[in-house]
Amino acid sequence: MIGFCLAAGAGTRLRPLTRTIPKPLLAPAGRPLIDLAVEALQAAGATRVVVNAHHGADRLVARLADRAGVEVVVEPDLLGTGGGLVNAARLGLLGDGDDAVLVTAADHVVDPADLVALIAQLDRSDVPMAVGLVPAAADPYRLRLRGGSGGGQVVPDPDGRWESAGVYAIRAGWLCDLEPGPATLFGRVLGPLLAEGQLAGLPFRGPMADAGTLARLLGASAGLLAGRWPYALPPGEVRRGPGGGPVFMAEGAHAHPASVLAGPVVLDAGARVGPGAVVTRAVVGPDAGVGPGARVVGSFLAPRAQVAAGSAVAAALVPTAERPTHRPR
Repeated sequence: MIGFCLAAGAGTRLRPLTRTIPKPLLAPAGRPLIDLAVEALQAAGATRVVVNAHHGADRLVARLADRAGVEVVVEPDLLGTGGGLVNAARLGLLGDGDDAVLVTAADHVVDPADLVALIAQLDRSDVPMAVGLVPAAADPYRLRLRGGSGGGQVVPDPDGRWESAGVYAIRAGWLCDLEPGPATLFGRVLGPLLAEGQLAGLPFRGPMADAGTLARLLGASAGLLAGRWPYALPPGEVRRGPGGGPVFMAEGAHAHPASVLAGPVVLDAGARVGPGAVVTRAVVGPDAGVGPGARVVGSFLAPRAQVAAGSAVAAALVPTAERPTHRPR
């Protein structure tokens, strides 16, 4: 089985962070999202993982250069989710015939056990594709599952209780026959099979997070700190802040004893929080700084971002500082 990770998008909902940092390299709990996605695919049994890249491709290539069994396909022109997948298949990178391809996205945090179950669902089904399902929320395109919680055929239904989790298992040979060119995954791959009644589905049992917005990124951070997924944190320690929320201090991070960290909070490597500062429900990225007396609530600070002394940020995406500034002590 081969894994495919969608990592080419611009991450517009996370600007201004993603103007300088590709979304897959954002780290909600000390490890970039792309690392978690690749680890999930490999833990599910992928013998090789193919990652497509466009926005910030050079940085993604550098990040994954030494990762065994991982290949990055750079798209000079953005092909979209469906176009990128078909492009990799037509390049011969995803196998052929009945070979299974497990597809996820770099901003999805999933339980590898659900990926294993999805591959098994494809093997049980006489169709080219199986989709992971989660309870429908705001997605306007709802689905109904014929066959109960054990999986079965998926059909469109405006009153359906399920929606796509954005995770798929697909036959490689079927992908190779699709038309190349820019396209969404729904338009080129999933939609036609759904219309023909050729799509299987399986409800996911474990937790899942789509880290594509600030709120969801912070939710993924809190879930990783709480151990909702089987991914190890980087070197550091987890403490309990006021109220009992987890506070992860990566190696090299420092918070002044007179500061307040009310979890869930992540202080990544080299992060600094000054005296009298208050940080809650936030991620302070590598080498970022929160000045004395500052307040940071519900926010994500990029690497080397700076919050000035006495200032306050709430529900903010704070980009990397343009110039080096003095770190609070």
